[in-house]
Amino acid sequence: MSEHEPVLTRPFLLLVAAHLLQALGYASLILLPLYLDHLGASRSEVGVVMASAAVGGLLVRPLVAWALDRVGRKPTLYVGTVMLVAAMASLGLIQSVGLAVIVVHGVIGVAEAALFSGYFTLAADIVPERRRTEGLALFGISGLVPLVVNPIAGALGVEGGQLRGFFVVMSVLIAGSLIFLWPLAERAPHTATAGPSVGEVLRSLRHRALWPVWTATMVFAGLVGVFMSFVTVAAADAGAGNAGVIWLTYAGGSVGIRLFGASVPDRVGPSRMVPPALLSYVAAFVVAAFASSDAGFALSGLLAGFAHGACFPVLTGQAVTRTPAAQRGAALSLFTALWDLMKLLLVPLAGWAADVWSDQGMLLGSAVVAVAGLAVWAVLERGVEVRPGTTVA
Repeated sequence: MSEHEPVLTRPFLLLVAAHLLQALGYASLILLPLYLDHLGASRSEVGVVMASAAVGGLLVRPLVAWALDRVGRKPTLYVGTVMLVAAMASLGLIQSVGLAVIVVHGVIGVAEAALFSGYFTLAADIVPERRRTEGLALFGISGLVPLVVNPIAGALGVEGGQLRGFFVVMSVLIAGSLIFLWPLAERAPHTATAGPSVGEVLRSLRHRALWPVWTATMVFAGLVGVFMSFVTVAAADAGAGNAGVIWLTYAGGSVGIRLFGASVPDRVGPSRMVPPALLSYVAAFVVAAFASSDAGFALSGLLAGFAHGACFPVLTGQAVTRTPAAQRGAALSLFTALWDLMKLLLVPLAGWAADVWSDQGMLLGSAVVAVAGLAVWAVLERGVEVRPGTTVA
């Protein structure tokens, strides 16, 4: 394939439009901890509720992997979208912290498992192979722009009990994503005939070249999960006037770095982008730990946004590049499953740590753990070399 093959094709733009609307669910759920806080939840209870989505996502991941590679990308996305719409609307009925909100958020996790894996698998099918990291970086903007819905909601005074209606409105907008998804054709063949055996898939996903990818993904996913679950309530308790400003700068940093630097990883080597990106997220935690104003939390959001904008497409691209095409759906399902695993393990732990030591202690402790994880990645990545447009597994 030519390095000049266009990324911004009609199928790509349709997928971007669908993903933009679908991502309103992921973006607006960042305000769920604020609603739980309004209902009187402790940090530990917030952590349990936010982690419940991870349980649902992990349970369904094997089915999602099978469906993506054998049934098709679009049917998987249809089912995920309908489930997400129903669950988001159900949040409008939640008026207390209990089993109901845990179950509803668990169903959201099932839906997001299908949507997260499905959209990025379909995007990887569509973008030119030699511009994969660039294409995925640009595609990912559609998942970050919806974060601005949070500062907008804050500026409009949507808070407390009003968030119930906010989630219902978001569910209607998410349903609109099906309009743009419908015209798309499947880009990868899928049949009912025998594909790779389970053993072949597992051997592929255990390949030495993928170890650093899975390690960096766990570090990155842990940082994102903890930051998105607790920084908004931490900012509100620290006295920030509009805690949602964090997500304005987060989105701005993420989108900016992708618009102006999307082609950099493919030019300099994707792996070289991992350390500065992860360290930027660590810096965001440190800044948030000591912030006490809108400006401080806005800076924290900007640093985290830079990290997200740079790191996510690099790791997604490496998961694809280092896996045979026939197992692409399985690889991206494992990639996204690691996000759920880290949320399940670390978010409740972070909530407990915040209750015991304070938000500041929890944020600084998370930063230290992430630096240790980055050191492990550096050891594993040494000696791994993948040329653009090739696979190693």
